[in-house]
Amino acid sequence: MDIIEEQRRFRDSTPSRLGRGLERLTHPFGAAIASVVPKGLVETVLKGLDRAAGAPRLVQFDHDAADLEAARQAARKVSRAARSVSATTGAAAGLGGALSMSADIPATIAIALRAIRDTGRAYGYTGDGPAEKLFRLQILELAAVDEPEARRDRIAALEAALGPAGELVHADHEHIAPIVDQAVERISRAIAFTSFRSRAGMVVPLVGSIVGGLVNSSFQEDVGRAARFAFQARRLKGDASAAA
Repeated sequence: MDIIEEQRRFRDSTPSRLGRGLERLTHPFGAAIASVVPKGLVETVLKGLDRAAGAPRLVQFDHDAADLEAARQAARKVSRAARSVSATTGAAAGLGGALSMSADIPATIAIALRAIRDTGRAYGYTGDGPAEKLFRLQILELAAVDEPEARRDRIAALEAALGPAGELVHADHEHIAPIVDQAVERISRAIAFTSFRSRAGMVVPLVGSIVGGLVNSSFQEDVGRAARFAFQARRLKGDASAAA
């Protein structure tokens, strides 16, 4: 698929939600669980785990990052690895029922943040700092929301962060800090509700492992798609600027 076409399709698509049917089936459990689990748990995880995203890469690659198609293929490998690892942890957590459900969420977020960082590396973006952290959080937020209007808003905000050459145009750390806090708060709300609701099947006998694997795989697919869209948008801007 042409990269421009892939970007267009992402704009028009909805999150994958492979486990949507199971989510509907277990919604009565999920509504109860989501109502008693504080989003503060997710907020604490998000604030602490971005540093953990610097852990060893999910996939080792040696392609030329200047080759956009090679970068896209490397990013797809990252996404597949994240889906595989996260599905395995979700399936294992599902065997433990409700007691292990909450413990799997920090692991899932950590894998997602590693996947986002590795996807950036695939496209040649290896920088760090507050602006890069905020960009990664914007990608995670885009992957976490599934309401169409909110999704459009998040895409617009992400693209607004890009300068004419694909550089990040956020202000200095003093101005970024409150924006990061706002992003963490929004992501916490989205993940706390949708994740706990969709994982509610873990408390249903016999299907917990299946639900855990499906939900984690679905979420990591959404993260991979959002990350490819974001970093390809940066590269396309940068390449267009260089060619002008």
